[in-house]
Order: sequence, then structure tokens, then C-alpha cells
Amino acid sequence: MQHVDHEQLDFLTAAMPPEVWTMPVELAAIDHLLADPAILAPLLANLDPVRGRPCVPAAQVLRLLYLKERYQLSDRDLIQEVSDSFHWRQFCHFGVADALPHPSTLTYWRRRLGPEGILAINRAVTARLQADKVIRGRRFRIDSTVTEANIHHPTDSGLLGDAIRRVTRRARRLHTIIKEAPVPVRDRARSVKRRILEIGKVLKRRTGEAVAEVRRITEELARIGVAQGRAVGRLIDGAKEQIAVLDQAAAHRVAQVEEALQDLQTVIRQSRAATAGERIPDRMVSVADPDARPIKKGKLGTPVQFGYKVQIMEAENGFVTDYSVSTGNPPDADALGPALDRHRAQFGRDPDIVATDRGYDSARNQQDCQDRDIGTIAIPKRGKKSGARIAAERKPAFRRAQRWRAGGEGTISRLKRKYGLRRSRYRGYDAVATGIGLGIFAHNVRRWAQRQAS
Repeated sequence: MQHVDHEQLDFLTAAMPPEVWTMPVELAAIDHLLADPAILAPLLANLDPVRGRPCVPAAQVLRLLYLKERYQLSDRDLIQEVSDSFHWRQFCHFGVADALPHPSTLTYWRRRLGPEGILAINRAVTARLQADKVIRGRRFRIDSTVTEANIHHPTDSGLLGDAIRRVTRRARRLHTIIKEAPVPVRDRARSVKRRILEIGKVLKRRTGEAVAEVRRITEELARIGVAQGRAVGRLIDGAKEQIAVLDQAAAHRVAQVEEALQDLQTVIRQSRAATAGERIPDRMVSVADPDARPIKKGKLGTPVQFGYKVQIMEAENGFVTDYSVSTGNPPDADALGPALDRHRAQFGRDPDIVATDRGYDSARNQQDCQDRDIGTIAIPKRGKKSGARIAAERKPAFRRAQRWRAGGEGTISRLKRKYGLRRSRYRGYDAVATGIGLGIFAHNVRRWAQRQAS
């Protein structure tokens, strides 16, 4: 039978002096908030109440996830810190003599919950804040940002080298478990490294001929990738002939090699399209994180960022009430309508004030806000403005809403600096979206606790 919380008090814990075991005010307020059954419900929905071995109680997992995102710790460091701290042990409902879970437990829970489970937890927190009348949904502001992927700066030659090495590494692992395998896959790491170093020497010339020379060397890398792909393809064909006698782990390795081979072919096509001067609409920028994409936000310091686009929606008092994560760079204007629909579903009403930057301006959005009977629509118009439009944007209500909207930049800055939204440590869309959701969860919970403490 699964347990919601760990409530049994061991003898050593009961014998501790109160001054050692009493939690700080902030942790005590967060512990009170996280005791809400509605917030624990998304975790319990992923557990069978009867079948299976008893796992770590959901209340303990949720508190461990909060501490991890609050202090930006790895799973291993988090377990070590909780083990060494009386306050953190009490906050996570572990006694002095209780054994802590293995760090991989948090990894399994993040995968089990996924983006949908973390989004459900955040919505439950928002519902609790609404029930406590901390937020009422009368104001609405939205802004977008980029969470960068944990990758190096992509180049065609670098991607080709990474893809070739990845295919070779996985193919060699597969080769060791095939009984009647063909000739071993050749390691082309030295050939790849020699050409990448040659590109570095060519770029020092800073002449027009250097660009053509770099494209020529990059094409040589592409040809090496094609040859390696053919050799690995023969290995996969030989492995599939034995697929009936291979165990599940071997079949999984075959799938991994096929995935790496497909990424290699994608990188080769991109490289040759760039050489031909063709436009690449959905460019892969990393074989380690294939879902990351280049995003242009018009920043002078970083004209192009590589990662995921995040929409942040806020209500009163700086609480994040909703968010969305997308691959690529979809227009901001397309996000406003769905965000207002989710706001209505969450609060049961449309906001009185909608404030955005000019990136969300469109005729459809302006008309949609008017149809919702929103009192103040503070969406600056793009392009040339008529006299009536200039007069409307100079009204005191519009200016007050825009000043309030500027506070959203501070929220995004705080999320980036303290809660891991600047650069994700995870790879893949599901893992990155889960990490972003956990960061927003930690932000909202801590902000609520600070208001309670003050």
C-alpha cells in the first residue's frame, strides 16, 4: 500500500531538543502550504494505491523537489544536504534515524510526472493562492523569454563531428553484444579531429577564400559521415537478423543506434543545404539535445539563442499563474488568445487589465480582448500609429498598466537568476519543460511563504 506522507516519529527524533528541531519561519510556512491534499493529488495520481512496493511518500518527494529547485542543487548534493541538516530533515518529514532515498529516485519521479504532472501541481498551487485570496485574477500580463539549452555553440563542422562520434560510440556498444556481427565499425575520430583543427587554422586567415575553404573541409566531414552511416547501416541490418534472439537491452541499443544514425543524416543534409545557400527552416543545433532550436529575440548581446521559448503569465503580486514551453520561435501574438482562455478556466473570469509588450499586438488579439469585455487593454500597437491610437496609448489607465507590465521583466530575471530558467541542465523537451515547471513552482511557493512571514 502506498503512503501519502511519513508521519511516524522515531525515538531519536522525539528526543531532540526543540531549539534544534524547530524549522525557520519560511520553511514552516512552505510546509503548511504543501500539506494541501490538492497539491499532492498530481503525485498520487501517478501511483497505484494498492499494487506495487511502497515508494517514497508523495509529500516527501514534493518537498525534496522544492529544495532542489530553490537552491539549484543536483540530486546527489540535495540528498547529502538533507542528510546533514536537521531543519531540512524535518521539512522533508524524515526523522533523525530515517534513511534517505537514493538520488535516482528524484530522476524517476521527474520522468513519471513529466510536463503535464508538474503543470497540474502549479495549477493546484494557483488554486490554493486563489482560495486564500492572495491572487484574484483581475490583472494579467504575459511576456516571453528563452531558456537556453546546455550545449556548445553549434557549427556545421562541430555538429558533424559530434554526430559521427555519437554514432560510432553507440555502434561499438552494439557490436560487442552481437554474436555474428560484420566487420567492426571503424573509429573515424582522428579524421574528424584533423579536419576540425584544419578549419581553425583556415579561419585565422580572415580572407574571402577562407569561407570557401571551410565549406570544402565541411563537405569532407559530410562525406566521412556518409561512409560511417553506411557501415553502421550494415551493422544494424546484421543485428536485426538476430533480433529474435536478442534480449530487450540489445533491442534498445539497436533503437539507440538507429536514432543516432537518423540525427547524423539530418546534420549532413543541413550542412549541404548551408553550402548550397538554401534556407533551413527547422535547424538542429545539437545532437545531445535534438529538440533545441535557434531563437532570435532581437537582443544586441545575444542575437541568436539556442534553446526553448517560454511564455510567462502573471497575475497580481508577481505570482506566475501559467506558463508554456515551445520548441522553435513561434510568434508571441499567437500565444495571447490561448493564455486568456486558460486564465478564464483557472479563475472563472476574464481579467480587468491585460498588459503586454508590442510583440503581442495583432488585429485579432485587439478584437479578442474587446469581445471579452476587458476594461483596460494595454497592448501597444506596432508600426505607424494614427492620432486616435496615440491618444489612446497616452491615457493614464494605459500608462499605469504598462508600468505594471514592466514588473514582469523583474519576475523573469528572478526566475533566471534563482530558479534555473537561464540555462536548463536537462536535455530534451519533456525534461526541460519539467525543469521549468519545477522552477516556477519553487518561485510561487517561496513568494507565498515570504508574504506570510512578513
